[in-house]
Amino acid sequence: MSFDDFEPFLDPDAKALADKMAAFLKSKTGELLEPVRLKGNEPKYYWSIMEKCFCLIQPDAEMYVIPWKITEKGEYYVYSPYLFWAGQVFLVPKEEIIIMGFN
Repeated sequence: MSFDDFEPFLDPDAKALADKMAAFLKSKTGELLEPVRLKGNEPKYYWSIMEKCFCLIQPDAEMYVIPWKITEKGEYYVYSPYLFWAGQVFLVPKEEIIIMGFN
């Protein structure tokens, strides 16, 4: 018996989805977005620039700093994949962000 006898684990549509999701974690120049997390242990509300409302975010959620200009209030733009099809960009105060760095 060989691997050819089985259905592929990752079908072409799933691979295309994975490639598209990975593209969201890179800048336009191909640089990876830097991973971050939020300080504290309690979820907090942050402004979603896409939803135009406050959304509750868990401090250990998967998030990345977007290299855009910091707002006048000292907020970073932070991207969270959130759901496979509905990533969100939030405004998060600089002092509430922990830069994780790259592995």
